[in-house]
Order: sequence, then C-alpha cells, then structure tokens
Amino acid sequence: MTAIETDELPEDAGWGPTSRQVARNLKRLRKARGMSTTRLSAALRDDAGHAIPATGITRIEKGQRRVDTDDLVAFALVFNVSPLTLLLPATASEAPAPLTDKRTVTSSTAWYWGVGRRPAVDWEPGAIADLAGPGVDPAIASEAYEREEEYVRQQAAYTALALPPELRRVTDNHAVRIARQLLELVEDLATPEPGVDREGQAARARTARRRYESLGIELDELQERFDRRQALHPGLGFEQFRDRLAVEGSAGEQTSEDEPGGK
Repeated sequence: MTAIETDELPEDAGWGPTSRQVARNLKRLRKARGMSTTRLSAALRDDAGHAIPATGITRIEKGQRRVDTDDLVAFALVFNVSPLTLLLPATASEAPAPLTDKRTVTSSTAWYWGVGRRPAVDWEPGAIADLAGPGVDPAIASEAYEREEEYVRQQAAYTALALPPELRRVTDNHAVRIARQLLELVEDLATPEPGVDREGQAARARTARRRYESLGIELDELQERFDRRQALHPGLGFEQFRDRLAVEGSAGEQTSEDEPGGK
C-alpha cells in the first residue's frame, strides 16, 4: 500500500479526526521519548504484553492502520502518559479541535471535557455576569442567559455519569467547583495567547475576582465547620482566649510517653 500522510487521508478511508489525532500524537510521543519503532514495539511486548510489530507502528503513523482501544492503552502505558494524551490535541488553547466530523470545540474545552471537568461545549461558566448592567443589548443578554441555562443542564447531565461516584462527590462540592472555575480563569489570565483581546481578559479578571470572593466565603464556612479551636472557645474575651492558647501551646510541646521519643 502506498504511504498516506496522516493529515491527508481521503474521506473514504474511514478515518475521523480523532483517529488522525491519535496517529499524530503517537509519532510525536515516540520521538519525544527517543524511541525507534523497533524499540517501541519491544517495549509494547515486554512492558505491556501487547504485540504490535515495528511495521505496524509505522503504518499507524502513516495512516494505514487504525488503533483500537487495547492499542491505545498499551501505547499510553509505555509512553507513561494518560490515554487522553494520545486522544486529544497536543495544546490547550483557543485553537479548534475536531472531536468528530460534526463536533468541533476549542482544544482547551476538549481537555476539560476529557479530564471530566465540563461537557464538550464552548461556553465559559459565569460568562453572563459581565453582560449585566447598563449599555448591554437586552437581546444579547437574553441569548447569553439561555445559553448559560443550557450549559448548566448539560453540565449536570455530564457530571452525573462522567466520573465514578467516589470522584463525583468531590466534583459536586460547591467549593470545589468554584475553585476549579477560578483556576481555569487564572490559567487564561496568566498565559494569554498572542493577540488576545484585552477587554475580554479584563472581563475574565473581574470574573476571577468574584470567584475568589465566593471561594473565600465557602472556605469560611468550611473553617467554621471543622475548626475545633473556634468551637472550644465560644464567647471568650480576647484576654481569656490568649491565656487559653498559651496553656494549649505549652501542653502541645510536651511529648507523650506513647509517642516516639517519649519517656
């Protein structure tokens, strides 16, 4: 068979954008690890118990052989990466990332979707907050609110099944959601793309500030729930509280006989 470049597969070859992405990433990761196709083939056999000959690896990279799920996991294990590193774009930015022939999102959204943080929808949570106030076209604001509501519905459906229950309990926590939204905003602010819109970044900064303040409120509530010292000294005056802390501090410095180093 004549070699076909990965990015130039004909439509009738049956290769979708994700298959092309896997082939590109396979070649990229193999070179980054400094591995020849022969060495990679040996590592797949010895480390992952999965046999793909060197010629098979070459055919994958040239778009002549598809990768199944067993291949994907074996490659990820040998490269010491997540399977997502093979499935998703090599960058996380505003660049388009085709997931299927009919669904394209930014590469940032693709990664957030892949790691279980949001659905594959290009919509920034909380974006409507910057459309409130004078001078905003009511029609634009109304459309944004509708999009926000739809995003919330999709987010709820996504988190219901995207993660196992043990991890879902963490992601469903309100404080965790706010912290992650804040992290995403700070990441965008700290590493802006060339030629980024300054007004858009200013809006992100305002949203980040609101998320920061909201997170502070959530942390205050968590501290009140778990801070035993605060619960042990209700209603104490400053002088009493200071004396009580001094007593507790001196007691804490004593080593228990049951602890290592105790007498």
